[in-house]
Amino acid sequence: MNIVSFILGAPIKPKRQSQRLVAVRGEIESLRAHYNEHIEPLTRKFENRRVACLKMLRQRIYMSIGLFAAIVFVVYLFDTRQRLDIPWFLYLLPVLPLFWWSSRPVKRYKSDVKQRVFPKIFSYFGDDFIFSPTHSMSLSVLKRSKLLPHYDDAKFEDYVQGTHKGVEIVINELQLTKEVRRNKSRDTETVFRGVMVQLSSHKKFNGHTLVVKARGGLINFLSDSCNSLSRVKLEDPRFEKRFDVFSSDQIEARYLLTVSFMERLQELASCFTGKIQCAFYDDKLLIMLASRDNRFELGSIFNGATFEYEFSQINKEMQQLFAMIEVLKLDEYTGL
Repeated sequence: MNIVSFILGAPIKPKRQSQRLVAVRGEIESLRAHYNEHIEPLTRKFENRRVACLKMLRQRIYMSIGLFAAIVFVVYLFDTRQRLDIPWFLYLLPVLPLFWWSSRPVKRYKSDVKQRVFPKIFSYFGDDFIFSPTHSMSLSVLKRSKLLPHYDDAKFEDYVQGTHKGVEIVINELQLTKEVRRNKSRDTETVFRGVMVQLSSHKKFNGHTLVVKARGGLINFLSDSCNSLSRVKLEDPRFEKRFDVFSSDQIEARYLLTVSFMERLQELASCFTGKIQCAFYDDKLLIMLASRDNRFELGSIFNGATFEYEFSQINKEMQQLFAMIEVLKLDEYTGL
C-alpha cells in the first residue's frame, strides 16, 4: 500500500508477515532470541494500533477534504458578491490546521513506539542502555571538541546512553541553526543536522586531535577551530584525500589514526551519508555524523509493526561503534 492507494480506499488489514532480521553470521541467533523475548510480544498490540491509526487517518483526510472544499466555496461566494478580491493564497490557510489535525493519530502512534519499543531494542546491547526522546548532551562539552560550526540555536532529540566493555557511549541527534540576513529579511539556516556520538575513554588524551572533512588544508587551517593546532599527515593516501587532520600532539595523533581506525570510521560513515568528522580531546572521542534522516524514527506507517528492520539497522550501527572501541583500545587503562 502507498499513499495514493490508501487515499483511494485500499483495504486496511493487519500484516503479520515477518520482515526478517539481518545480522552478521554468528549473531543472528542472539538477535532473534532477544527479539522473540522482548520485542515480538509487543508487535500484535502495535499492529492492531497501526491499523486503527490508518483508519482514523483516512477518515480525517476525507473529512478535511470536505471541510476545505466547503470553506473555499463559502469564501469564494462571499468574495465574488462583496468584490473583496481576496488573494488566492489566503484560500490555502485552512490547509495547515487541517493537516495538523489529520496527522495527529500517526504522530501519537510513532511516539508510543519510541516510548515502548526502542528501549527494548537498545536493551539488547546491555542492561544499562537507555533510550529517551528528551534527554540531551552537554553543549559545553560538545563545544570543547572544536567541531561545532558557528550556530545560534541547538535542538536535541532522541538520546541513547550505555556502556560497552566499561566505555560509556552517548548518542544524541542534534540540529544546529543560525540566523542569516538575506536582503532585508532574516532567515534560519541549518548548519548541521545529524548524530553526535561520544565515547568516553579510560585514558585521558595528551593532546587535542581533529579529523575534519577535506576542504583544502589552507581553509581548514585558517578556521577558528584549527588555528591553534598543527597539520598531521595520514598514513594512507586514500584517507588523506578525504580528511584533514590537525592536532596539538603529532605523536599521539599518528598513534590514534591508524589505517584500521580510519577504515572503521568510514564503515560507520557509510551507515549515514558518508559525511563524518571526529575529535579526540580530554578523555573523549566525539564523532559528528551528518545525516538528513531521523535515525530513531519508525519507518513507513504502511509497513507492518514487526520492528525487525529498525532492530537490524540499529544493531548494525552499534556494532560499528563497538568495533571502534576495540580498535582504539578505549577500554584499556594503558597510556599511549
